[in-house]
Amino acid sequence: MELNTEYFEELWLSDNQKKEPTVEFWDFRAEEYNLSSSGADAQLNRQEKVQALIDRGIINAESTVLDIGCGSGQFAVELAKKTRKVVGLDFSEKMLHYASANAAAEGLKNTAFIHSDWDGFQYAEPFDLVIASMSPAIHKPEHLYKMMEYSRGYCYLSSFVERHSSLKEKLYHLTDQNYVRQFNKMNYIFNLLWTKGIFPELTYETGIHKRVFPLAKAKELYTRELSVLESREQASRIHQYLEAIAESEVVTESLQQRKGELIWKES
Repeated sequence: MELNTEYFEELWLSDNQKKEPTVEFWDFRAEEYNLSSSGADAQLNRQEKVQALIDRGIINAESTVLDIGCGSGQFAVELAKKTRKVVGLDFSEKMLHYASANAAAEGLKNTAFIHSDWDGFQYAEPFDLVIASMSPAIHKPEHLYKMMEYSRGYCYLSSFVERHSSLKEKLYHLTDQNYVRQFNKMNYIFNLLWTKGIFPELTYETGIHKRVFPLAKAKELYTRELSVLESREQASRIHQYLEAIAESEVVTESLQQRKGELIWKES
């Protein structure tokens, strides 16, 4: 068996590990996502990543940046403080509402946020840096290749390679679904790039992330995360379990996670 580009493309396309979240899901999560991404630790982490890009000469004050799946825009905002222009896109209008508000709160005039999915996105010119930070927008080979086409300098892509939650594992079991804790996307991308003569730098970041929700919010969230909104019986199982473990009407989830980060230069 020859491990060529086509092999890894087919491997990625045949992988059905995880359903891609819908617009409705991200609209629902927008407020909570924006809040959780605004904490001091998250902000410091973004500042350190941006400074590392500066130190390596990947971006400077004249750079232009494209942020694919920018969400509530915090990474785009941090990049815009140090570059000439940042364009962010997302298919969730509610996420973009927060992105625009976050940029305005910093007094930034060099950001543009576009309502679009990655398939439909078009722009007249390439960028010095194209990023897809923890973005589900890049979920098949053609998405990766489009990302590369829009870069005249560097690409940065990050994604979970491993994530475990005892709570989530229990909910998947209760709804008769397979729980996946390791993800192959970074493996496919690394190997695809390798077959094309591109040698990306791969680093890992590990940590523990806590999520805390009021019980009513948790019921809405987890039925969406497990894609059981249409099944009254499965949704009921989730609701009953959350009611049983909630403390003072609050549900807490602890996630052990490992993120992979790829950086490579376009020729």
